Amino acid sequence: MEKNNGYMQRRMNWKKIWLLYMERVWLVIVMTIFAALLAAGCYRVVCALTSEGQFYRVSSDYYITFNVDEYETSMDHYNAYTWDSILRDDPIVDAALANLPEDYTKDEIKASVMGEMLGDYRILTVYSTHMDPKRAQAIADAYVISLDLFADKIEMLDTIELWSQEKCVPVEEADLTANAAVLGAIGGGIFAMVFWSIHYILDDSVYVESDFTERFDIPFLGMMTRKGSQICKQELKDNLSYLLKESGGYYLVHAQMNVTTEKYTETEKRKILFDEIKAITDKVEGNLSLQGKDLETLRQSNGAILMLPWGNKNGNAVEKIITFMKKQNCNIVGAIVYDADEKFLKRYYVTVS
Repeated sequence: MEKNNGYMQRRMNWKKIWLLYMERVWLVIVMTIFAALLAAGCYRVVCALTSEGQFYRVSSDYYITFNVDEYETSMDHYNAYTWDSILRDDPIVDAALANLPEDYTKDEIKASVMGEMLGDYRILTVYSTHMDPKRAQAIADAYVISLDLFADKIEMLDTIELWSQEKCVPVEEADLTANAAVLGAIGGGIFAMVFWSIHYILDDSVYVESDFTERFDIPFLGMMTRKGSQICKQELKDNLSYLLKESGGYYLVHAQMNVTTEKYTETEKRKILFDEIKAITDKVEGNLSLQGKDLETLRQSNGAILMLPWGNKNGNAVEKIITFMKKQNCNIVGAIVYDADEKFLKRYYVTVS
């Protein structure tokens, strides 16, 4: 019978969760690496799909002289933000366009030009960027004339003179593949850790004795490990000798519809488990199912021993089977967990060997 009162409010067994989680660390690492490769790959694909081709850029530095005699605050009106906008205003663009061949357009010039000030308000850097290096250079040269004419028309400015101009060079786009990989790895690692943490927090499998005893009001007889732990065998033997009061008439009932493994069929596996328990105690008569005549045999017997596979995520299935057996008036004398991981139990209980 399930202990309904307080089961859902039970404390978390963090040691068990941690040990189970550590067995999945390799999956966290794999998911982290996969997420990093996926993010880097997606970034490269996006770059390939959105790339417009190779651009070329001409960088020109201009020295600005302000008319501070008549306008003391003239430099406040022309800062880095305003210059970037002014360079694409009609007066300057039209003047540049007038000094270019007829196949140039205003939109082309506006899309090519960008300005910035890196500290000194007197130094304006103008970038001319284009897929055709000759057109980038032509626009840069046209702006030398255009900015000079602009300074003549603005009373707050005295002159805008070309100070230096670099050669037209290819624009090297920043390669952020490594950044994408790092972000992908962080995201993938966090997702993997959260996923496995929640997975084991919600896991209703039986890994240790308290997983069963805190949920069900049925004696826990012991565990059978995959490698045949002698301590576990001795504990099981002692519990079977003490708790099975009658001299015989007990049957094994598997709380799992299918116990087929890679090595054995369901029938073979049940026989192997019966033989192992029979070697410990002769009070067990055989295996029974929860169907037909077997139910009547169980009702007439001294009791059933539930056989639970270790860590098989079957807590709800066990609950259903126990409820069914209670309805059928079948006595359950205890439960045994088989195929337990000896290495895990040794780490959890420290002394299992």
